[in-house]
Amino acid sequence: MEPSEVLSLAIRKEIEARELYANVAERTDNPAARTLLCELAKEEANHRRLLEGLSPEHVAAFKPPRAGQDLKIAEYLEATPLGPESSLQEVVTHAMKREEQARDFYQAMAAATENRQLRKLLERLATMETAHKVRLETFYDDVFLREN
Repeated sequence: MEPSEVLSLAIRKEIEARELYANVAERTDNPAARTLLCELAKEEANHRRLLEGLSPEHVAAFKPPRAGQDLKIAEYLEATPLGPESSLQEVVTHAMKREEQARDFYQAMAAATENRQLRKLLERLATMETAHKVRLETFYDDVFLREN
């Protein structure tokens, strides 16, 4: 797989994520979940634009945000399908799991390639997904796991 193909795949994944979050935001009855889903949809659109502006020749210059400390909360949770009745906790769990799966996908692809440039791009995409996951896990920890 060429770097341009990986970029196209990553862009498709960002589009799918944005559409999912936007569609569920429209249907949810939970105001807090709607707000979070709209923010996630906007972020996925921004990630798409970032990736679309990245030419295969400039892949080496792509620097994802620092991921921060992975809290590994998603690894212990199970996501349920999102729907109009989904709670904020279900929405955050679903989003964490989605980011975790995206990260795992890119890491597996990076491990399977011998092309150094492609491996570096895949590792950086995995880091970007990890940063998304960490942000969501921090939110989850603050809202659902902290004792008041």
